[in-house]
Amino acid sequence: MKFFRRSKDKKKDSFLDVPYSGGGRRPSNSSFQEPQFSPQWTGYLPPPTYHSARLLSYLPPSALERIFAFTSPQSLDESYETCEKSFVENACMLCDLRDLAHCAQVCKKWRDSARKLLYHSIRIDSVHYCEREAFLAERRKHRNFFDRNGEPEDTSHVRLKLLCRTLREDPTRLGKLVRFFKTPYMLRESSTPDLARTIAVLPNLRYVDLPEGLFSDDPAFSTLRLEVQARCRDLRKMTYMAGAEKSLEQLAMGNLWENLEVLELIKVNMDPRMMRHVLAGLSNLRALKVTETRSFSDELFAFNENLPHFPALAEIVLKKTPKVTEAGLKEFLSRPDAGSALRVLSLWKTGVKPTRLQDILDYATNLKTLSIHDTVDAAIPSGAGLRRLASRSLESVRFEVSNSSDDGPYSSAAASHYTYLASSILAGGLPRLKSVYVRDVNFPDQLMGIDLPPIPSFPGHNRTSSASSGWGPGGGKFSPPKSMNGFPLQPPRRGGADPANRFSSNNPFAGTGSLSRTLEVFTKSDEGMDWSFVQVNPIHSTGPGSRFGKAGGGQRPQSSYGLDTDVTGMGWNSGGARRSIMVGNGTGGFLALPGDSGGGAGGGKGGDEDAWPRPVSSAGERKGDRDLWR
Repeated sequence: MKFFRRSKDKKKDSFLDVPYSGGGRRPSNSSFQEPQFSPQWTGYLPPPTYHSARLLSYLPPSALERIFAFTSPQSLDESYETCEKSFVENACMLCDLRDLAHCAQVCKKWRDSARKLLYHSIRIDSVHYCEREAFLAERRKHRNFFDRNGEPEDTSHVRLKLLCRTLREDPTRLGKLVRFFKTPYMLRESSTPDLARTIAVLPNLRYVDLPEGLFSDDPAFSTLRLEVQARCRDLRKMTYMAGAEKSLEQLAMGNLWENLEVLELIKVNMDPRMMRHVLAGLSNLRALKVTETRSFSDELFAFNENLPHFPALAEIVLKKTPKVTEAGLKEFLSRPDAGSALRVLSLWKTGVKPTRLQDILDYATNLKTLSIHDTVDAAIPSGAGLRRLASRSLESVRFEVSNSSDDGPYSSAAASHYTYLASSILAGGLPRLKSVYVRDVNFPDQLMGIDLPPIPSFPGHNRTSSASSGWGPGGGKFSPPKSMNGFPLQPPRRGGADPANRFSSNNPFAGTGSLSRTLEVFTKSDEGMDWSFVQVNPIHSTGPGSRFGKAGGGQRPQSSYGLDTDVTGMGWNSGGARRSIMVGNGTGGFLALPGDSGGGAGGGKGGDEDAWPRPVSSAGERKGDRDLWR
């Protein structure tokens, strides 16, 4: 007679549906001993057993959170960027979030660890970034007899409603876990009531994507603004646009958003003295971005006994502020606390000229990233006597100088500034420099050096008389000997013992040497949208006559306060860009790239014959080789 076990008893005995493959009787929960972790690795992974399943239950919560973070990387996104700028490349955030939610359903211990990541940084996306979106879009359509192709529902709006319901049902345990909340642009602009109800139960929120009307004190968003001011007291980033001067003055009281770290001002018209009081009321302010604000001038940085000091910041981004000059920044950075705190400085069409950057670098002792974007209409005069750029802490320079539109396409104003930058790099005043971003495609050639023909000079020979007559001893044309006293004569190199014989006083490369370390150069033309990468190596690292080596994986400068685009520039921070490689041939030229036929430098069996293309038939090229747009 057979006895059938009940499903409840079967679930009670099973553990994660993993069969037991050990010998003997299956151990019970009471007699099971905690397994020991073996430090030895044999390189062989045994099949899962009952013991390996129980081994997972003894992992500490920190290890589980680390494992779950790899399942959903966007759950650890703590940047102050919007939803559109903080996406993860080559991944589907919704699918990763679904996998993390499945991990939370395994057991109670996993649920506690996975839930911390689920609600730490919440992100709502409109679509799946994978092939699953096409299948789900068909299932979301509400079809009926009269409408066979029903309109799909707004998935992002539905997700926001479901999230709002979940958080409001358990605000004490789930609401306090949320630190970052990011939504798409159309969702936050059209779903203000649902966004306000969700924010009302998030007391520990640090960053949230808000509609643009809230930043300019639009009356339509007054309810949302009051909700954010009352509930979200721990915000770290806020933006103020034109029309929000009254709201900006409330920060001077010191009782609203005391922990602000990033402040962005766009076209704000405020008295400089009131601005000083506002910035002084933010004791935790670390980054400031000012855009198209004419009232932002050197008066803010000047010393005044009756006004508080301008705060010492780690990142300063100034865009279209013509009243800020190098004199005001110099006076501000002359303070010891301000000069040592500044890490990132970005100047976009300000009153600071590229040739006056050294006045700022003298006082910014810990500056890591320097960005300048300016339009010049005059070239640097020959023999101007400018000091070269020098800084022992600078690691990245973004130098974007373009010609004025009135000068025409053949103006040399911008070229002289790039020559000034190249001479500063070769002079050795930037020992820690790793990457350079320029708008000159020929800039890497300037870093290679200039090999001018040598000037012959021999002991005991009067060069003046020989040069004046044009004839050497014996009545023949003068030709220098190939050796002298048994020692071969070689042309002097840059950085030699006597560079004055080769360079005049007006040459910008006079007194410069070679590169001391590998430098990554990112070039981009004014007309084109694409950029290229070249890694320039010192002479001794790639052989004589070559300064270009293999392209490596350089890292672009990133901002820790959500200002990455302002620091790296638009179009520089794309991940899938092409990196070019230039390899020298040892004689001052470059190696030719091999063709599709396999010839060239790496050649086949036929040598030069393989470099020629093979003849094709009268039918033309193969179908697979034709261009898609023909």
